[in-house]
Amino acid sequence: MPEQELEQKEEVDEASGASTKITKVSCKGFKSFQRRTSIPFYEGLTAIVGENGNGKSNILDALSFVFGRRSSRLRAEKLEQLIFNGGDSRKAADYAHCTVHLDNSEGIFDEFLEEKDEEETDEITLGRKITRAGSSMYKFMGTNCKRSFLERVAEKANIDPEGYHFVRQGKVTEIVEQSDVERRKVIDELSGVKEFDEKKDEALKELDEVEEKLKEQQILLDEKKEYLDKLKEEKEIALKYRELEERKKKIEASVLEVRKRALSNRLANINTDTAEKEDRVEELEEKLEEIDEGIDDKQDRIEEIEDEQSQGDTDVQHLENRIDKKRGQIENKRDKLEDLEETIEELEKMKNRQNTGSRAVDAVLSLDNGKIEGAFQDLISTENRFAVAIDTAAGGHMNDVVVEDKQTAVDAINYLKRENIGRARMLPLDKIKDRDKSAKSQMALKKKGVIDYASNLIEYDDKYERAINNVFSDTLIAEDLDSVKDVNGVRVVTLDGDVMSRGGSMTGGKKKSRKSGKNKNLSNNLNPDKKREEKKEVEGEIEELQRDIAELKQMKERKENEQQTDDELREEKQEIRDDLSDLREERQELYSEKEKLKSKINDVGSKKAKAKAELENVKQDLEEYDYDEDELIGLDSTPEDLKTKKRKVLKKQNSMGPVNMRAIEEYKEKKEEFDEFKEQVSEIRQEKLEIEDLIDEIDQKRRERFMETLNKINDDFSRIFTQLFDGGNGELVLEDDNIDKGLKIRAAPPGKDPHIIQALSGGEKTMTAIAFVFAILEYEESPFYIMDEIDAALDKQNSKRLSELLKDYSDGNQFIVISHNDITVRHAERAYGVTMKDGVTKMRSIELDV
Repeated sequence: MPEQELEQKEEVDEASGASTKITKVSCKGFKSFQRRTSIPFYEGLTAIVGENGNGKSNILDALSFVFGRRSSRLRAEKLEQLIFNGGDSRKAADYAHCTVHLDNSEGIFDEFLEEKDEEETDEITLGRKITRAGSSMYKFMGTNCKRSFLERVAEKANIDPEGYHFVRQGKVTEIVEQSDVERRKVIDELSGVKEFDEKKDEALKELDEVEEKLKEQQILLDEKKEYLDKLKEEKEIALKYRELEERKKKIEASVLEVRKRALSNRLANINTDTAEKEDRVEELEEKLEEIDEGIDDKQDRIEEIEDEQSQGDTDVQHLENRIDKKRGQIENKRDKLEDLEETIEELEKMKNRQNTGSRAVDAVLSLDNGKIEGAFQDLISTENRFAVAIDTAAGGHMNDVVVEDKQTAVDAINYLKRENIGRARMLPLDKIKDRDKSAKSQMALKKKGVIDYASNLIEYDDKYERAINNVFSDTLIAEDLDSVKDVNGVRVVTLDGDVMSRGGSMTGGKKKSRKSGKNKNLSNNLNPDKKREEKKEVEGEIEELQRDIAELKQMKERKENEQQTDDELREEKQEIRDDLSDLREERQELYSEKEKLKSKINDVGSKKAKAKAELENVKQDLEEYDYDEDELIGLDSTPEDLKTKKRKVLKKQNSMGPVNMRAIEEYKEKKEEFDEFKEQVSEIRQEKLEIEDLIDEIDQKRRERFMETLNKINDDFSRIFTQLFDGGNGELVLEDDNIDKGLKIRAAPPGKDPHIIQALSGGEKTMTAIAFVFAILEYEESPFYIMDEIDAALDKQNSKRLSELLKDYSDGNQFIVISHNDITVRHAERAYGVTMKDGVTKMRSIELDV
């Protein structure tokens, strides 16, 4: 076969079929290529042949060198050893430079041309140059570039110098000799499960951190739980103690309520008895008034008779009658004077004994202090129709003492303590709270049947407004309870005195009636000064009658002998005088009865005042407890029974020993902290589960990806194995179906039982390994495939089968086979011969017989 030197040969054919292909490789100063040597490549099967040691493999190394393979993978310890080192008659090169030309007729590299401001072209060049000074430069289209840029270009064309489309010497033997795990890692690399391994490693690291954190937090959570359990026990004891304390207070309030009811009943009985006596006194006074009027009438009739007798007659008898009449009038006046004196004396006693009904309040009011304004009930007035409601609404506050300031109140209370008089409530105008009207009361005011705020239905001086608002607040006056049955949170008093508290409890019923006006009139007549003035008028009238008698006596002396009588008139006059005597006697009896009743009323009054003062004190003490009546207990019991219950409660409290009352609030705080911390631990636990799920998901996807790749390669391997062996069967078997274990190659050449690859003969091992390589090549598509002495260990028959396989695969692809096997060369479409002289590799094209 004629040979032709290939120095600086131009490419003459255009490639077709693949997206790209190698069109030419140029080397200068690289290994055994001293001079610039250009090797064109074409589609199909190209064979590079020559004796061992002539530099055939340097062509593969040149391609790997350009695409960035390390010197250790290029059969050199360091880059400098890749530069032509000369020889006995050759000068060593200063640098090594290789260029790879790639087809760009389909424009797959146009984007990189734009980045480098290059015009579009049908061919691109990638190059690399190293110098003995240690520099290494990458070039794109003859211009320096970064290695990363060159790697991007290679990746675009799916060119990887570490991939299986670069089959180097010994690769087949390596596959035969590698362990099952190493063989499985080939599938790992091809399937790209490395990214899943990285993700899993990252997730496992994160899982370790989360588990460690969870362990620490769980310890803290257990400690918090232990403390919380202890605190809970203390809280339960404290709650029990507080419950007992609340029961004790209710019992105390109940004792006061029972006493209040008893005192109220006693006062009611006293008032009833007193009212009956007062009614009788009033009745007697009316009768006495009638008797006095009858006496006056009879006196007038006597005067008329005497006037008739005196017509034309001024005798001694007439004068004597007039004197008797005057004397009778004086006697009546003196009786009336005696009544007035007794009344004045009684009023003085009553005034000193009772004013407001409270000895303590009266004592405070009697203090000579200009800053004491008066009793609350004396500072207000209202219409009769509202009197009961206002009195009920004010309650015990009616006897409150309104004072100008706080100091006055303090002085008054100290006075009561010092004198041991009793208790009284003070309303200092500069201190008491001026309560606003609540929103709920303003809403309730709009309801039908609600009349107005209690404070708006009374008259008072503006200076007492704070006291009024403090006592009545936002209490409403309504027609009846039906009007406010749907109202909540508002205090309402009806015209009949029924009460609905803010808590919803209701108090009411039928009150015992009293004759209106009696107590009021009695109260209004308590001023003895008016009686004294009346007494003076009566005394003046007596003096005037005495003067008249003196004048009549003088006239009598002059007219003693001129007496004339009228028997009829005299007889009538005598009858009238007899009647007058009877009336006076009756009057004296009635007056005596009246005085006895008054004395009894006065005696009852002191008892009533004492009971009323005690009731007021009980009410004031009861106000310190904020309970509605329906919340109290044992109201049907006696105070002694309730006190026994209180002693039992105290005994239970004392038996509990020291109680940590702070545990109630502390438990609440710690419980919230514990729940929050527990939620954090739960979140960490959930995070751990999520990471474990992620790891499971990664393992699942990793297995799916791995098995998808393995199944594809296994199918191709079985097919190629059968083609190479002209029969038989080969398969890839994953140990225990575990993708982390080994991958065995099991082969059954025609007529033989299945064996793993290590149990096959030498040729069978090689052919099986080649089938494995080609299965990988089918999976890992590339624009070209270069194989270095893949057929070195094959006999003629196997070489022929391999050559036929190569021929089939080179159809539409670019296969470059480095070989010294004639059978392989005969199947190639073109061949290059490699020779060496004086350490320099030369290449020539070889004409092949078709």
